[in-house]
Amino acid sequence: MAKRHRFLKNVRYMAAIIAAAVCLTGCGAPSADSGTQTSETAAAESERAAVTEPATEAAAEPEKQESSGPDAAADRYEEITDRSNDQGKLVIYFLDLEVGPDAKDKSGDSAILISPDGKVMLLDAGHPDASDIVVKMLTDLGIEKIDYLVASHPHIDHIGGVPAVVSDFSVETAYQSYVEYTTQTYHNYVNALKESGINVVSLETGDEFSFGEQVQVKVLGPDKEFEYPAGFPDNSTQFLNNMSLLLKFTYGETTALFGGDLYVSQEREYIDLYGDELKADVAKANHHGKDTSNLKKWIKTVSPKIVAVMGDEMGSMDVYNNYVKQGAEYHHTLYDGMIKVIADDKGNCQVIDQKDSWMNE
Repeated sequence: MAKRHRFLKNVRYMAAIIAAAVCLTGCGAPSADSGTQTSETAAAESERAAVTEPATEAAAEPEKQESSGPDAAADRYEEITDRSNDQGKLVIYFLDLEVGPDAKDKSGDSAILISPDGKVMLLDAGHPDASDIVVKMLTDLGIEKIDYLVASHPHIDHIGGVPAVVSDFSVETAYQSYVEYTTQTYHNYVNALKESGINVVSLETGDEFSFGEQVQVKVLGPDKEFEYPAGFPDNSTQFLNNMSLLLKFTYGETTALFGGDLYVSQEREYIDLYGDELKADVAKANHHGKDTSNLKKWIKTVSPKIVAVMGDEMGSMDVYNNYVKQGAEYHHTLYDGMIKVIADDKGNCQVIDQKDSWMNE
């Protein structure tokens, strides 16, 4: 019922977008996340407006989404969790998380990466209320040990599930940025790592580490030295999102990019700093595919073959349109369910979606 609730919510959401586009009002604005202050959202929107082109009309029809959404008959969960033919490949699972319909927070992000030699990375662990899905997926994949646990940034929908995960699985090393937070969720995360005796490594711009023997991970940001905003932690949502780890994975000729919840202001800085180095075959859409993020210039610079979104809402049809116009396959857990990407070292990538949806017909 929770998934049906969020699907119908997004049908209404996208119908409103289409109606606004037809009327050419140009005044629609995305709703703020839970916990995001109005001033921060306005600042992000102002930044986005300064560097993006006018909004494009939504391409998808609500009727089509209604008939081929997450409730469609196809379910490839067993195929997705079958690892028998994955040896020698870099495999990425984008998890379809959900929380109850009355939840005040997003279910968040969680991705499982498995290196060609079988090492396991969990990159974020979603909201505490979605941790059972993370644990179940790890279990169904036959995973007993997590070699690398990575926290992109300390928001509840990214680190909230960590205590449940470390209580059920052995974890060798945890990676995080240098930013700290003051919430109970953050303290629970820190205490869980400490009590489990996990080796914790803080990362900064320029760091590199090996993910197994064949995959290299480069940290493109953030820096170790930074200043907390005045009044922190009040009005700190945009600051913490922009402090998300930006990680680039390289396996031979194949690359993948993960940037947590980066906003457009930070995307612009990274574009200026790295340019074409941001290009990747596979990318996770920043901030759940919202237009607080995913600047058009960012999309053109990264130019992914495959982009994956994890979230409870569509996010933005403009973001969807811009990725598709750039030539990317766009996959969204809300509509496609669990998403599995299988990549060799030659830049070839295969995608298996749990569900059939309108997005890639």
